[in-house]
Amino acid sequence: MRPVRTAAVAMVAVALAAASACGGGGSGGSGDPGRTVNLADFTPGPPKGWDANGFSVDASSLQCAGAATNPTRGITDTSVKVGGLAVITSPATSSMAGVDVGAKVRFQRANAAGGVAGRTIDFIGVKDDALDPARNGQQAHALVEQDQVFAVVPVATVFSNFLDVFCSQRVPFFGWGIGGGFCDTANGFGITGCLLPDRPKVDATTWGLMATSVLGPVEQAKTKAVAVVGLDTDASRAGVDAVERGIRLAGIPVSYDKSPIPLSGLNDATAIVGDIMTSNKGAPPDLVIFPGDFESTTKVTEALKANGYKGDTLNAVGYDPRLAGLDALDGAHTLLQFAVPETDTPAIRQLKADFAKYAPDQPLTLPAMAGYWSADMFVAALTATGRDLTADSFLKKLNSGDFSYYVQDTVAESRWPLNHATAPPCFAMAKLSQHQYQVATKLTCGSLVPLEPTPTPTS
Repeated sequence: MRPVRTAAVAMVAVALAAASACGGGGSGGSGDPGRTVNLADFTPGPPKGWDANGFSVDASSLQCAGAATNPTRGITDTSVKVGGLAVITSPATSSMAGVDVGAKVRFQRANAAGGVAGRTIDFIGVKDDALDPARNGQQAHALVEQDQVFAVVPVATVFSNFLDVFCSQRVPFFGWGIGGGFCDTANGFGITGCLLPDRPKVDATTWGLMATSVLGPVEQAKTKAVAVVGLDTDASRAGVDAVERGIRLAGIPVSYDKSPIPLSGLNDATAIVGDIMTSNKGAPPDLVIFPGDFESTTKVTEALKANGYKGDTLNAVGYDPRLAGLDALDGAHTLLQFAVPETDTPAIRQLKADFAKYAPDQPLTLPAMAGYWSADMFVAALTATGRDLTADSFLKKLNSGDFSYYVQDTVAESRWPLNHATAPPCFAMAKLSQHQYQVATKLTCGSLVPLEPTPTPTS
């Protein structure tokens, strides 16, 4: 079993960073163009049908494969029992509050339509691990052994202690893949696929596409410089390395890639901002990327502006309707892995209608939307399996090679079992402009590319 990843919920951003590239060594030096790449790989593509370049996964080789010990747990003739596991409260940092509401909203709509294959979804709510790895494992055992759930939906936690029981009992789980438990496990299905593989098997062009979405086409972006700044934790350093690797894959110079921000909080950003502002051969970079938590992202962004920074910024935590009036993030780009809610698609209109009907007081935050799409993916999986439902028939169907999950122009296609080992090479981007969120980049996909080393840059 993989070791537990002990990181704060702020590492959602780190996970999103790692989604688009594999870990590599950071340099902190001046920019380097990286390996030679095919510019066609950095052409934005549709959110369905992305090129896997021959990469595949054998489901039988994954952890947690095999027959379930109690394949009918939580199933009756008329219902299927489901519960979730997430960081709903946190003593130290931001939480996934709202992920429970999003899942409940989607299940309420499913039940109002008569359920799935003759069964309603008996959703018992989401258990809170409170950002405690031991509690994470305890709550997982309670879901399986006491509550007797068929599946765990949504899962939104950075800890993977839940695998002890989910794996041994072959319990399917669905959620936002911000923890390592969604990687290389036959029973884990993330709306974002596997974001944090222990041993990356493939590269992706996603971060290069993100950078070019802000800086311009690849040939133009290669004349500019990017800085990546993270938290002083192992997980954040892995995220910074992942971003750096993905940027270099496109041949775009990285002038700064360090993780100097204390997890306990940043009191004074002066030294960090000074390093960033002179990292590009004595000049500022053109883009600063923050795979970190909300508080430090805001503080460094604010300090950069105060020191005359005129370039762009990109973070993974800045989308929240309640933050639209925050001057510090005005002009900032935010990475999403599903469509920005300001996008006009049939599925976004349905999502908004569902929240208006079942949870009118819940803002459309990233956790709320992640909970909703996790539940939607589970509904799609139940539908694909049909009436003859057991844990074994369910997992056999999903890992057969012909199951994929896609919401038109809203949630990028994930393919199974392929995405047990990597993330779909896809993203969307919002921009906060004059206190209003705008769609900076519609949901788009790049491609997977063979895993190759990136040259160590020289200063």
